[in-house]
Amino acid sequence: MDNKIARICWNSHGWKKPSGPNGKSTDHNSFEVNPGFGHEEWLFDYTNLIHGYQYSFLQPLNNNAHKGKTYRIYLYYFEKASSKKFCIGHIDNVVCIDEQEAQNAIDHFRENGRLSKMQRDLSSIGLNPSLINENTSALLNFNIKFKPDDVVLHDIPKDITDSIKNHRYILLNTDKAPFEGKEDNTDPLTSDITDILTSDLSETEKDTLIKSRIGQGRFKENVINTWGGERCAVTLVNIREMLIASHIKPWRDCESSDERLDGANGVLLCSHIDKLFDRYLITFKFQGYKCILKISQHCDKQQLKGLGIHDGEELSLDSINVAELNRLKKYIEHHNAIFDQNN
Repeated sequence: MDNKIARICWNSHGWKKPSGPNGKSTDHNSFEVNPGFGHEEWLFDYTNLIHGYQYSFLQPLNNNAHKGKTYRIYLYYFEKASSKKFCIGHIDNVVCIDEQEAQNAIDHFRENGRLSKMQRDLSSIGLNPSLINENTSALLNFNIKFKPDDVVLHDIPKDITDSIKNHRYILLNTDKAPFEGKEDNTDPLTSDITDILTSDLSETEKDTLIKSRIGQGRFKENVINTWGGERCAVTLVNIREMLIASHIKPWRDCESSDERLDGANGVLLCSHIDKLFDRYLITFKFQGYKCILKISQHCDKQQLKGLGIHDGEELSLDSINVAELNRLKKYIEHHNAIFDQNN
């Protein structure tokens, strides 16, 4: 299987839906400006699979020469703010489909509502929904398919600026990923936490600093991408300054940096709700396919209602894919065990 490297456009929603112009190119010749989105912005929206396959689009594969071929494709984006390129991971067994299969996919998605959802996603960021045009070549909407299990994403995107000089949306050949064998095993987060733990501060001060350090930055972005938006999971408040990325399984209990930075090991909460969650006065419990908020018997439920916290409220899991959901359940079980013990 040939290894390829492909650029995808910037996205702040984990490539589950378009995120608008923020962070994208300002070059008016770029599709990031006109029409203002890229079809790859739905790359990891797994809500409408066909026989286990995700059908999507990659601009660098918009060429008849790739039809019928299968690749491992490494994906990278260009970050305008830093002028750097970051690899987010790779997808194995990416199949480049033909016009007929693409048309069959469109027919299927017209019936099951995926096309309508894509149009609503465009409307939500102020773009014309008719930009999802069924009457153009089907391959301009979908030109690849792959299975979600073949997606391997880095917890922290890897800087490959020195390895990739290209800025264009073209497919590049490679014998291996340009960063393989060159990874820096130093974890800045772990280093910072170690410094805090070995300091002369009190345990309370240490806990406060650690929570502040891990609740923001990269971990917070991972949580936002996993949950599909920057809003409190309970109140739906979207004021950034009020929101904290709360670890479900605490940092001190995590077995690795992967767990500490895993977006599925977090939930975005308003600060007052974060304090309740952190002290196991509320938790979230799975009941079948639903995730329900539960309030401790030590709390006044009527008082919490006035703060927008309702016992039995269901959280929306629509933006979380299957792999993330499975990990979320394991972290939630850890939180539930302590919550139940306290009750």
